[in-house]
Amino acid sequence: MNGYGQFCAVARALELLGERWTLLIVRELLLGASTFTDIRRGLPRIPRATLAARLRALRAAGILDDYRLTEAGAALAPVVRELARWAVATDSVALSEDDLDTAALTWDMRRRVNPAALPERTVVLAIEFTDRPPADRRYWLHLSRTSVDLCRQDIGAPVDVWLSAPTAAVTRWWLGDLSWARLLRQPGVRVDGDRTLQRQMHRWFERYVFTPEALGLRQASPSG
Repeated sequence: MNGYGQFCAVARALELLGERWTLLIVRELLLGASTFTDIRRGLPRIPRATLAARLRALRAAGILDDYRLTEAGAALAPVVRELARWAVATDSVALSEDDLDTAALTWDMRRRVNPAALPERTVVLAIEFTDRPPADRRYWLHLSRTSVDLCRQDIGAPVDVWLSAPTAAVTRWWLGDLSWARLLRQPGVRVDGDRTLQRQMHRWFERYVFTPEALGLRQASPSG
């Protein structure tokens, strides 16, 4: 028997959604992923074969049509949100070193840019995660009001602002645990480059979709 053998609706739902990675794939689709590559950028640790298998299962269950969620799939949005709310509101699943992934973090930053807050010209933000090995250390965000590109290689464009910091500090800011002002006071955090852009840059991002403020768990701080 592959399932739980339970009449309970929770058990029957978990027979599909309780598979490793499945709800995270749904999360990526809810956040706008529309290709196999998009999903892998949001879930850099998922094996390609596993992703393909989970997508087949979601299609067979009527949750996914091509790379678009069906009505049944979109109805999982409040489920994902409430799981996030539970995790943020309790200490049962605290952030650990194993949860820190610079590729996933910068991809989330790329898709959570606020174009209206950007300058009129294209700006380049370089991020250096000072505690990571070379392969995961540096990223470049090319930001404009019409497009956002994330690069893992320096393509030679002049950098307007450099952010250098430990991975945990940037992640905690992104999650809403630290305001921008508190991030800048963390050990090992440094911002260099155009001073006007330095003062603006935290407004370029809408941050993580499930911050405590977004979940209604606390008020946003005036300093972002």
